[in-house]
Amino acid sequence: MSLFLVAAPALEPLTIAEAKAQCRMGSASGEPAPSAPTAALISPAVAGNVENGAHRYGVTFVTADGETELGTVTAAVTVVDKTVNGKIALSAIPLGGSAVTSRKIYRTVAAGSTYLLLATLADNTTTTYTDNIADASLGAQAPTTNSTYNPELVRWISAARQYVETFTQRKLITQTWALKLNGFPCGDLVLPFSPVSSVTSVTYVDTAGATQTWPADATGYTTDLPTGPEAAPARVRPSYQVIYPQTRADINAVTVTFVAGYGAAASAVPAGIRSAMLLLIAHWDRNREAVNVGNIVNILPLGVDSLLWPYKLFPNATS
Repeated sequence: MSLFLVAAPALEPLTIAEAKAQCRMGSASGEPAPSAPTAALISPAVAGNVENGAHRYGVTFVTADGETELGTVTAAVTVVDKTVNGKIALSAIPLGGSAVTSRKIYRTVAAGSTYLLLATLADNTTTTYTDNIADASLGAQAPTTNSTYNPELVRWISAARQYVETFTQRKLITQTWALKLNGFPCGDLVLPFSPVSSVTSVTYVDTAGATQTWPADATGYTTDLPTGPEAAPARVRPSYQVIYPQTRADINAVTVTFVAGYGAAASAVPAGIRSAMLLLIAHWDRNREAVNVGNIVNILPLGVDSLLWPYKLFPNATS
């Protein structure tokens, strides 16, 4: 038997905001604000639109969740006569972590102290920019607080879901799987995950080596698809007076494609499972190493396991 993920869940059972609240994370827990770029007048001198006076620059990182506060700012770069040298070159523009999708450059007006939007770099790779923008064309003020979330939370949410799904043998958010067998069973074809909302198809390799759909019409088999938080395993069996077809003696000769999960929304996942995920995430946040050194550690008797055991699937517990 082998299993293949056909379509992954479209979202996670927990939001980043829920995980952040569980970990008691403040606004400073997100993507770190960037360091300063390097700013200098373009050489050789060329006329431009940057107003006469001193200007400073700073950068922010943007993720799917928000934007950091302004990072470290540059030293002042002074334009004496923009008709002679009115462009400023930025280099070494800092790059962010894997969660960063774009960066924003902010600049002061001449002799100003407020940082206003100069440009958006819609990537996390560009390291140079030439400023030729007049003060009047600058945009919104730079944020003063960090609205991004800790990139580790994204990984922890996914890891917690995978742990829960492995422990319980249940799938949480709607996803499609393919179960592959070397042949049809002698009795019911029991699906390994629960709950299952539908069986998409059953195909097999016939004795001539051709892939066929079984049955040729939908009346050839029946399904037992229990529902509810503690649903039993789903089953497929031939209809009355119908038998399984003969297959070729090949590995993975039979493929059953099915849709599993409590639903397409996080609200469909039982509260006990979501609570167990939150406990795991908070534990990983507080313990950043593989072992705990120098402390007495005990597993909470009413912790993760007690929340998950009511949902644990026992594949042979069919009725």
